[in-house]
Amino acid sequence: MAQKRRRGKALENDILTATLDLIESTKYEDITMDMIAKNAHTNKSVLYRRWESKAAIILAALRTQMGNVNLEVPDTGSIHDDLLALFDQLIDLLTKMNYDHLAGLMMERLGGMSVADFFKRLGPNNYVTQLMQQVMAQGQARGEIDLTAVDEQLLNLPVYLIMDTLFSKETALNQERMHWMVDSVMMPVLKPYLKK
Repeated sequence: MAQKRRRGKALENDILTATLDLIESTKYEDITMDMIAKNAHTNKSVLYRRWESKAAIILAALRTQMGNVNLEVPDTGSIHDDLLALFDQLIDLLTKMNYDHLAGLMMERLGGMSVADFFKRLGPNNYVTQLMQQVMAQGQARGEIDLTAVDEQLLNLPVYLIMDTLFSKETALNQERMHWMVDSVMMPVLKPYLKK
């Protein structure tokens, strides 16, 4: 039986779904446009009419998943436990996104970027820092911390730690590492601002 010809949004969705399937089993650097085309039952020219590169297709595929991301800001009663619960959600999300297969994509996208641009891109508007702001606001509402004295740069620290772990490849990004970030970095840094 001949396959029905797909067009427009249906074809694009099939390509993005096929790309997500590849990300689950293949590292970014090993994925080719030929593989994406074969997996999507189409040809490379169809891909190149929509996206200029492999990175563009993979980013588009990942964006389809970001609409499903809605992490809950934990409210356990303490900043420490809120951070542990939040970081547990983050590692679950990163694992579902097959972050270990995407290190090559991140390196490629950041390769030509200056250090200043890198830190600017990871500024206070990134998703992790926004979650941190909410955790800290809850802590202040409970009377645990005085946020007026906290430099907002400290709230960017988790995203920098996560990126460092992703790029270093010396340490696995897992629940143990995320808890280390909370216990050995975040809590000691926040200690001067915590109310006894």
